[in-house]
Amino acid sequence: MCGIFGYVGARREAATLVLEGLRALEYRGYDSWGIAVRDGARVCVERRVGKIGDATTSLPPSGLALGHTRWATNGGVTLENAHPHLDCSRRIAVVHNGIVANDVELRARLGAAGHGFTSETDTELVAHLVEDALSAEVGPDQLVRATLSAFRVLRGLNAIAVLDIETGAIAAAKSGTPLVVGLGECEQFLASDAAALLPHSRRVAFIAEGKAVLLTAAGARLFDVATGEEERLQTTTLKWRPESAERGAHPDFMTKEIHEQPAVLACVASAGPTSTFVEELRAATDVFAIGCGSGFHAALAAEYLFAAAGRRVTALVASELSYRLAFVTPGSLVLALSQSGETIDVLEAVRASRARGARIVALTNVEGSSLSRFADVAIPLDVGPERAVVATKSFVAELAMVFLAARTLGGRAAEAREQLLGASADVRAMLAGERRDALRRVAAALGAHRDLYVLGRGLGHALCLETALKIKEVSYVHAEGFPAGELKHGVIALIEPGTPVIVLAPDDETLGDVMAAAAQVKTRGAVVVGVSPLGHPLFDHHVKVADVGDATSIANAVVAQLVGYDLAVLRGNDPDMPRNLAKSVTVK
Repeated sequence: MCGIFGYVGARREAATLVLEGLRALEYRGYDSWGIAVRDGARVCVERRVGKIGDATTSLPPSGLALGHTRWATNGGVTLENAHPHLDCSRRIAVVHNGIVANDVELRARLGAAGHGFTSETDTELVAHLVEDALSAEVGPDQLVRATLSAFRVLRGLNAIAVLDIETGAIAAAKSGTPLVVGLGECEQFLASDAAALLPHSRRVAFIAEGKAVLLTAAGARLFDVATGEEERLQTTTLKWRPESAERGAHPDFMTKEIHEQPAVLACVASAGPTSTFVEELRAATDVFAIGCGSGFHAALAAEYLFAAAGRRVTALVASELSYRLAFVTPGSLVLALSQSGETIDVLEAVRASRARGARIVALTNVEGSSLSRFADVAIPLDVGPERAVVATKSFVAELAMVFLAARTLGGRAAEAREQLLGASADVRAMLAGERRDALRRVAAALGAHRDLYVLGRGLGHALCLETALKIKEVSYVHAEGFPAGELKHGVIALIEPGTPVIVLAPDDETLGDVMAAAAQVKTRGAVVVGVSPLGHPLFDHHVKVADVGDATSIANAVVAQLVGYDLAVLRGNDPDMPRNLAKSVTVK
């Protein structure tokens, strides 16, 4: 949620560079945006409500700029509340991700000291705190010292960045929300996500918890927030290629990322999870798999998959783990699944688990993320940047990783690799020709309905939930997934003539029970969409998928993505940026 992008260097098109950086961060979710630049001895600010779209900037040429995409929390969606915010003297401009928990107290204190406010935001308080701290600082490091002083006063999880026209520098500090520095020749960049830095630099530094950074054209310096001591800046080179963050010939990022999934599956089949992952699973006394949204659905799939290998796993929504911590012990293993590695609910859950002595294994896609640094073992998904808000290739990678790990644990790794390759081929075939057209026809048949339901059993339960989520996220159609066995315990009351019901019917031990549920909804007039390797007279629409064992669930996941996408397009929605959603949820 929210995005920060900054530039300091020799180039004079800083405002345009920052604007493009903000476009690269749009997937994080926002409802207003703004940019500040240094123009001689003054700060120039441009702020707007709504999406960036094809906007250009009228800000003057500058080598120093700082921008922000805001998701409204404290204060409504107005021009006045958009970032950046200025101090009274208009020397500095501040942007901020997070929520200042003690904002009421600080506003009263600053108001009593004579500071005036032009917005409802907690961010503006930070500008005045830095302003006061600057009055007590001198020397070349005055900006970072003042920023540290202000940051120590804040309560809650926050990331701030401060542009200073006098020193020509940007200072930033973080606690709980991501910041990454991109290092160049006589220019430095600051962003909320490494993917936004790819067009400029692959040499980056991930700013750790409780650290601050000072950026000048000459370089970047790292400081500890608590002590103020300067520390060595650790850098890494991103594996992602700059073009991997571009849309290319595809109409949107969601399409691009769906089409990358056959290669993702082939990569997992060949490389797979490390032996360390499997050994951690063997050594644990018990295992908890946690995630949010699609990450939780992958965790739930892991619960079913590992059961077949004799390894009990408890899947939990990450935000609910805090109510089960009594069961987390020094012998426990917490498997945390998060595309961004910055999801606050997951991070809080793993910190609490670590405090109880548990080991942490992370499946995450973002190199250098908070989760990957915190984990005892970090398993990279390596699917490249995922720019659409909804999880597609990252979910499929998570599902494939836990599938292969479970089969490896059960001594069936070779079989699993073949099934993953079969799923890869099936997904590739699904993305073109008649099979793709058939899915569009299914979406067209469902498009007029406001509600639909998804049924399955066993591993299909996790995929029911994921199918419903994908449809909800991008099309805004009300969709619910249920274990098919629950149909008679209340769900069937929702079925009336014409109600669409998607039935996940793999050719496995669940088939008979799933088809019995399909018969019951069909009897009550439901329109049945069967996703199955097998046809059946009960199906009004048959979406054929290959029979590749439990890897059939992966093909089912891609069916959900495509149907959700097609429904979104039919309804005129933006599939990349669904309303009210953000890719990385970093505030509670």
